[in-house]
Formats: sequence, C-alpha cells, structure tokens
Amino acid sequence: MSHPGGPGPGAPIPRVPRHDVRRRLLDAAARVFAERGYRAATLAQIAREAGFTKGAVYSNFDSKHALLADLVREHDSARLALVSAEFAERGAGRPATADGFAQVLARRIVERLPWSRLMIELALHAADDADVRAAYAGVRRPIRDQVARLLDDTAREFGVEFTIPVPQAALTVQALRYGLTLEHGADPGEVGDEAMTACLASVLHGLVRPRDPEPSRSAT
Repeated sequence: MSHPGGPGPGAPIPRVPRHDVRRRLLDAAARVFAERGYRAATLAQIAREAGFTKGAVYSNFDSKHALLADLVREHDSARLALVSAEFAERGAGRPATADGFAQVLARRIVERLPWSRLMIELALHAADDADVRAAYAGVRRPIRDQVARLLDDTAREFGVEFTIPVPQAALTVQALRYGLTLEHGADPGEVGDEAMTACLASVLHGLVRPRDPEPSRSAT
C-alpha cells in the first residue's frame, strides 16, 4: 500500500533537480553567513542547513568563497532592482531637487547594514587570501557598475546631475556605506539610522546639482 503524499516502501526517492539544490544551498548560505560570519561558517554547516551532504555543495560550488561570490552577486543585483523600483515610486510627483534625491538614496543605504557587515568581513579576509580577493573583486566591480547606472538613471529622474564622474560617485557611495557600517557597529547609540542618513544625505547633496535644461529643438 502506498503512503499518501509520498512514495511507497522501497520506492526510489525522487531526485532533487539541480537548480533546486543550488537554490537551497544559496538560501542556506545566506542564513549561515548572517548568523556566524564568513570565517566561522563552514560548508558542512551550510549543507546541513540546506538538508544535503557536504558533497552537494562541492558539486555546485568550487569553494566557500565561490559560493559567497555567487550569493553576493545574486543578492546585490536583486537589491539594486528593488532600490531602482523604489526610487521610481518615491520620486514620482516630487520636486526634482538635489536634496530629495540625496534623502531617498541615503535611507535605502542605511537599511542594508547587516549585509554590509558581511561584506566588510569578506573584504578583510580578501586582503590575506589571493583566491578570496580574486572572487571578491570579480563580484564587486560589476556591482559598482550597476550602482553607477542606478545613480545616473535616478539622478536623471530627479532632474539632477553629479558634479564628479558617475563611477567615482558610485565608489564614494560604497565607501560611505561601509565606513558608516563600521561606525554604527562600534557605537550604535551615537551613530544610529538618523545620524547615518544625515551624513549620507549631506555628502550626496554636495555631489549633485540641478541639471541644466536641454536646449529646445525648436530654437533657431
């Protein structure tokens, strides 16, 4: 007699599709890294959290830093897409001012503090490990490019432009985010969300100015 909702005795156990295995490993890695940090987390812990053996990790990822690189790439791309959508929603119908742009961007950066702490730990580890450094740089460079495109597109929506090259602005935003994350971790009572938002907004406000109106096509 078969068992409702599952295979009968002696029936083969359904094989988990590879893409589902990978998805479950990435989700488990996100939880384990967030709880334990990069250095303390092990592939065995990640496999156990996902419900697999350690071999399942190695069949999908070459190493722990390769697993984290894929997780970072996926996480940051998804977050940037959400930020872009929120910029469009919050900016709709608002005056196109430099201050409005800076405030929106600052609030979104502050909300990413837990992930930023993990990235700081990874960066420190990369300084001592060439393999981790290569994986980390290979992820961070395209992410900075995505941040630059987001900044440029959003600035246009708000009717402002940057006073420095947009890639430089993206690097400034990333550096501010991680620096404030360190200050918040050391002194959260003094460096809270309000202080960080004010700091980011003031710096970003200084990096943008009203965009010059484009010449009319009908002008002679």
